[in-house]
Amino acid sequence: MENADSLVSTLEELLVQEFRICQNLHALTQSERQLLSKNDVQALSLAVEHKEALLDELGQVEDHRRMITQDLALFLGMNTEPATIAALAKTLQAKTLHSNAAGRMARLREGILALSSDIHNLTRGNHTLAMIALERVDAVQSFLLDLYRPSLVYQRPGVETRVTGLELAWDVDQGM
Repeated sequence: MENADSLVSTLEELLVQEFRICQNLHALTQSERQLLSKNDVQALSLAVEHKEALLDELGQVEDHRRMITQDLALFLGMNTEPATIAALAKTLQAKTLHSNAAGRMARLREGILALSSDIHNLTRGNHTLAMIALERVDAVQSFLLDLYRPSLVYQRPGVETRVTGLELAWDVDQGM
């Protein structure tokens, strides 16, 4: 098992990486909103691909951070399961071990939580914009289909015919 200094510095590095990824996700989510309002589908597709890659990277960093957090909690003799950054920072501060690092970790955690919350709100707004755009496309498609739908009643070119429910019931006289 690694020593406390190594675990604390590794955890702090992982939190910095996580914070930077969250900043990139935040910027990308804001650019998605602009692309949605411009109806730029190609650029939006590229942004979504980039966002998926960032989310994969974030998942890997989070997994590694959880492992290091758990190792550090075990090293410090903490009984919380699962160990959290807030609990670790509090324990490190209380034991006056790495009090500067504990403060930085707590601030990084707060920054990550704030960015995550903002990303969540932006994503909900982007979802709403996307749904409105899809509804608009559906309405335009229905309108265009109604314009070119063939008439149920024969009409001579240039003559306007009114269709009532009675004209639609065709009886065929087979005259036997």
